[in-house]
Amino acid sequence: MKEEEGQKRDTNGSIGLIFLKIKRFRRTISKEAERSPEIEMPHFPSKVKIACYYLLSVIHASSAFSTITLKSRRRCQQPPASSALNAASTSNDPNATFSPNNNPTATVKISSTLINSAIDVLEEQHFRRPDTPLDSILRNYIKRSSSDDDLQYDLDEKDALREIILGVARSQYKIDCKLKGIGLQCTPENRVIAHVGFVAGALKYPPELVNKLIKSYDWMQEFKSQSIHDDFASMDLQTRFECPDWAWPGLNEAFPTQDELTRQLDGLLQPPPLDLRVNTLKSSKVAGRDEALHAIQSAGFDNAKPTPWSPLGIRLDKRVPLGNLPGLLDGIVEPQDEGSQLVAALLNAQPGEAVADYCAGTGGKTLAIAAQMQNKGRLYSLDVDGDRLERGRPRCAKAGVGNVQRQTVQADMTRKDKWCKRRNRTFDRVLVDAPCSGVGSWRRKPDARRTWGGLGSNNVDEGVDRLKELLPLQQHILRRAARLVKPGGRLVYVTCSLLPEENEHQIEEFLKCDEGEVVGWKLDAPADFVVPFEAGNGHYLRLTPAQHGTDGFFAAVLRRDEEN
Repeated sequence: MKEEEGQKRDTNGSIGLIFLKIKRFRRTISKEAERSPEIEMPHFPSKVKIACYYLLSVIHASSAFSTITLKSRRRCQQPPASSALNAASTSNDPNATFSPNNNPTATVKISSTLINSAIDVLEEQHFRRPDTPLDSILRNYIKRSSSDDDLQYDLDEKDALREIILGVARSQYKIDCKLKGIGLQCTPENRVIAHVGFVAGALKYPPELVNKLIKSYDWMQEFKSQSIHDDFASMDLQTRFECPDWAWPGLNEAFPTQDELTRQLDGLLQPPPLDLRVNTLKSSKVAGRDEALHAIQSAGFDNAKPTPWSPLGIRLDKRVPLGNLPGLLDGIVEPQDEGSQLVAALLNAQPGEAVADYCAGTGGKTLAIAAQMQNKGRLYSLDVDGDRLERGRPRCAKAGVGNVQRQTVQADMTRKDKWCKRRNRTFDRVLVDAPCSGVGSWRRKPDARRTWGGLGSNNVDEGVDRLKELLPLQQHILRRAARLVKPGGRLVYVTCSLLPEENEHQIEEFLKCDEGEVVGWKLDAPADFVVPFEAGNGHYLRLTPAQHGTDGFFAAVLRRDEEN
């Protein structure tokens, strides 16, 4: 049954892609097919008819775009004469780029080919893989393109392509609102054109390209007659700050005043920096960051600087090719957001202790904990996904970590985990990095607003239902991990969410529990931590992009009574 559903979904996605191919080259399709009302989505009566129209149009216009295939939109020697995107070039070469050098405010080098590629990636997510993050789809797209001699990208082009795609994701609610306002469908193509032409416009993209796009798309003239940013300001707060319905109540609870709410939501819209953590297993704790920072700056990354909170962090203002960073391939530095560094530091693991990283994934925090322990003691990396744990093995080897043991734990909440049961009350410290909605990572994964709670811009029920299903799982994981901690031991509960129902409410429910092994706990916020515990009357740590410049994180530190 699942295979049949998957095949049906692929078929539906393929038909959707075929339709957009037709629309993209509508001026080269035969007039009969172009006039047919049956081609207009979503009202066509038969998907087979659409496929037939597509085949007929290919035969009729084969001379115009014979090199275009369903697999990819290749770079042609001569662009399709009627393709609006290729017409936006200032020459007959579809690979011609528009350099921002003549406009000091334009920062992205772009070509019509890159715009087409951005549409391809967004179409793939929209029609075929709605639950898959854009970063993953983009990586696979570039990987496929690298084996095609006619469609390859250098580093600048990859960065520009990513900039377009994530730029659309950061403004999608606003773009959709505007498109609907002038009676247009919210297709990936329309979103990309609206983003390049107006949302970012000359702030990022060369004005000659923007002007060509405006001339090529009739509906953009209506956009041009209005002040797009003034229109954005008149939108309701939720739309303007790109917040899905399922997260809106929780964020209003977390930030009850409108000024604070808008400040925090705006922070989640900003592109993140690149943070690195210095690995003290391969460098000294005192001089390690200074040496690593000097090496990075000497390699030409002049904007590298220390992170404001983490004593081991280095920050670059924007993404760079990681392979070019001194020390990264040697394991001296490791990519890790400063917020992630800070919540891992809360565990304060000591050499020789027994420590567990529960829900460890590929082990980013595990590496930081191993460095705290100086490779001495027992460190268990626990997760329900064994393959994910194994993907962390090369990272440990590169970082010089030798005290990690990996263990798959039971995912089914209705079944007991024998491994965990045998080790109840044996660990000095346990970090619980609970699965969550990921609200705090929106600046890094802007499409997660839609992919997590349903790709539809207002899919309330799916997002709300998924959150309701997640909350019992978080509580189950917290209680199971708590049983591992010995009397007097420390438990740190962490999420990358800002929603109270996943954070403060979970801790409050846990502390009310009176079941056997899960009793005798109290909050134990460290008084001397580098970032003050301000949430929940000083009981919790909440990190946000707006206030701390990190991804959004929540952390609670608990200690088990000696008598329990």
